[in-house]
Amino acid sequence: MDSSADPYVKSLLSFGSSLESALSTNSNINTNRRGKRRKSISSSWITILFIGIIIVWFIVIILIFGRLEDELLSDGSIEQQQSSRGLATESIDTVQQQQTKPQVVPHHSLPKYPIIHRSISQHARPLTDQAILQCHKALWHTVNTTVSVLPHNETFVITGDILNLWLRDSAAQIHPLLIPNTYNGLSLVQLDDKLQRIVSGLILKTARFIRFDPYANAFSNKIQQFSKHDQTILGRHGYIATWNYELDSACYYMRMIYFFYINFPNHSILQMQEVHDAVSIMVDVWIAEQKHEDDKKSIPNGTLFDCVHCGKPYRYNPKELKRNGKGTKTNSSAGLTWSGFRPSDDACVYGYLIPANMFAVVVLGYIEELSALIWNDDVLVTKAQKLRTEIEEGIQRYGIVQHKTYGRIYAYEVDGLGNSLLMDDANVPSLLSVPYLGYEYDEQVFANTKRFLFSKDNPWFHRGKSGGVEYQGIGSPHTHFIPSSIWPMAMIMEGLISNNITEKVILVEKLMSSSAGTGWMHESFNPNNPKRFSRPWFCWPDSLFAELVMSLTDLCPRPQYGKYAVKEWLDPNDVSGSEFMAIEEDYDDGAESESESGDEEEEER
Repeated sequence: MDSSADPYVKSLLSFGSSLESALSTNSNINTNRRGKRRKSISSSWITILFIGIIIVWFIVIILIFGRLEDELLSDGSIEQQQSSRGLATESIDTVQQQQTKPQVVPHHSLPKYPIIHRSISQHARPLTDQAILQCHKALWHTVNTTVSVLPHNETFVITGDILNLWLRDSAAQIHPLLIPNTYNGLSLVQLDDKLQRIVSGLILKTARFIRFDPYANAFSNKIQQFSKHDQTILGRHGYIATWNYELDSACYYMRMIYFFYINFPNHSILQMQEVHDAVSIMVDVWIAEQKHEDDKKSIPNGTLFDCVHCGKPYRYNPKELKRNGKGTKTNSSAGLTWSGFRPSDDACVYGYLIPANMFAVVVLGYIEELSALIWNDDVLVTKAQKLRTEIEEGIQRYGIVQHKTYGRIYAYEVDGLGNSLLMDDANVPSLLSVPYLGYEYDEQVFANTKRFLFSKDNPWFHRGKSGGVEYQGIGSPHTHFIPSSIWPMAMIMEGLISNNITEKVILVEKLMSSSAGTGWMHESFNPNNPKRFSRPWFCWPDSLFAELVMSLTDLCPRPQYGKYAVKEWLDPNDVSGSEFMAIEEDYDDGAESESESGDEEEEER
């Protein structure tokens, strides 16, 4: 900043000159009058004047320098500091908040949805008692039936009827435990040490799985022996149950870490090198997979990449990914990062899955903050910021397409070469879930997209009627074997992003009726015959259902309506629970872990 041109500096210099002149004049007067008798009143006046000038001078200096500091900040010193450290503006804001109030939750970083309507829901269409009870069943379903607390600070969480840990599903299933201000102003993990131990153990276990192989999406708790075909074509090895590389898997892991940090900023699990390493690994994978088309540049490297499959490009089953397992051609300069598979575990048609890239933009913001405040890793901060910026630019350039009916809408998949897939899949991240994930979307583009999603132009939007109830919602090609199937997950998401209380309550009622008397949210159902459904034991939509109801009422959770019992506690070190922990003699889950729907079962998800 040019001080010679600044008006505040000029004022300071001018004032200094005036003061100097005044003092000089006073000195000359004293000299001329030397030897003469001074009147006491004149001496007192000069002394008072001199002291007054000094006081005013110091006040003016303080005010001027305060203004100068503000001027410097407004002229971009924050941006300069941001650039030199690689920090996003929101990260710097958070750093400043943390310095003054270490426990302040950076709410600006958390998703705005679901909107909480608890305080006004009593004036709207009321929830039924059955819905309240079902919320409790759904909330504790994961803990009751899928959680194994292991020694060595680990936790293993299966998806339900598939006895493996999916990185995405496990983190999504426990998410309601991490939501702030759930019960008496606290989250459930803040309230209950057992639940805290479950989540911290899952963070560590997942970090170790990522270290084992960052391209795998599902793991077994024990080393498995696989055939040569499974090893070479399907990528299975050791703990790996499914080697479908899915961008969203690590997104869920990063979201889980960040929400845990919101609850426990100083928790020891966040300081562990293994957790830090796992995040660093995945950021490097995402950077490498921006160049998926270039076989040499698409290989992440470094000391952390020492897995069996490391050091070579990702290739999967040629029956699922074209070009001998590489997938369809993509533009390496698009800025987007590649994904072989969707959150449904179906192969992508085009390699840039837009909802997953949007999710990546959100969680990379979380990683910038964690890297700065927890790990003091400026290199990772810079990587995350650069990658986030490039992906966002790619979304804006390639992820928005012009539709002849709906105008500019978000595409589901693109290749960066002009091809796009216009549809949506119920599995989250989906286009419908964009607000829920916390992505800063263009409101007009999303409004256009939503109109498209709930129209016949979306090939996976379906309608039906059964028992006087009209159903509509988004399905998935993953359950093509059930005609016109709707996924409860998509109906729940429709409620989670709604600001209309009545609409949300009606969706809860329809979700209850779609369960066909089982009391659980299923994977999918036939809207003309809800008794035909897939996956009777699928905890992910149950957790989402609980989250939806919890946004409408403070009657869930309440210990008098529903308690939990951990499926397996194998850690020799036990911890105490809270009022939500059930004692064995009064606990009866009622879940049928081996129940059948009558529909054809899939070998894998």
